[in-house]
Amino acid sequence: SSGGAAKADRLLFAGLPYADGTTLNAKDLIQQAELGYKMNVKNGGLFATAFYAATTEEGGFEATTQQIIENDYQAFGLELEGVYNIKKLSLRGGGTYTNAEITSGANAGNAPRRQPALMYYFMPSFNYKSHSVGVNIIGQTKSYAQDNNDLVMPGYAYVNAFVNIGIAKGLSANLSVNNLANALGFTESEEGSIVENQVNYIRARSITGRTISAAIRYTF
Repeated sequence: SSGGAAKADRLLFAGLPYADGTTLNAKDLIQQAELGYKMNVKNGGLFATAFYAATTEEGGFEATTQQIIENDYQAFGLELEGVYNIKKLSLRGGGTYTNAEITSGANAGNAPRRQPALMYYFMPSFNYKSHSVGVNIIGQTKSYAQDNNDLVMPGYAYVNAFVNIGIAKGLSANLSVNNLANALGFTESEEGSIVENQVNYIRARSITGRTISAAIRYTF
């Protein structure tokens, strides 16, 4: 497939040409291909998708860095998903491996910012009559804060858990805990380097800490 996306409001900054019908820097383009395979077996299945993408990113103004970003990217990888049921036990899991590279500009040859090599999840659950309990483990390997590949954001994993209890016909109670162990994981950072012999401030965004919710549900 071949597609594109308009730059929208990012065209209106830093003197980028957008008036008088000029379309320079107005869109990002992507060329991509996928090849998949699905295998169903008794009580389960395995699904695999290989992918390739080449992206041309035209100049767009980034407010946080006050820079015009104009990188081209190339990526290929493999996505695996699987499910297997053993009586009342259900096992689901998957992962995506991505080999991505910047192919233009001063950071050519580096990995794109915030792009881990591996993202994964594993979700076992147990069902008994109208009751169920399960966990969902989500994680990723390390990634770079910015395209210069100086500052590393460590890999992380966190666990979500839930319990559903059937009380009566149409009536159930649910307890859910997100990030059960209150794990710390960073998803992005504005700064890309730490400079020695001076005070450094790193502005980063983390995953949400532990949250607990309970609910009563009635269906009719």
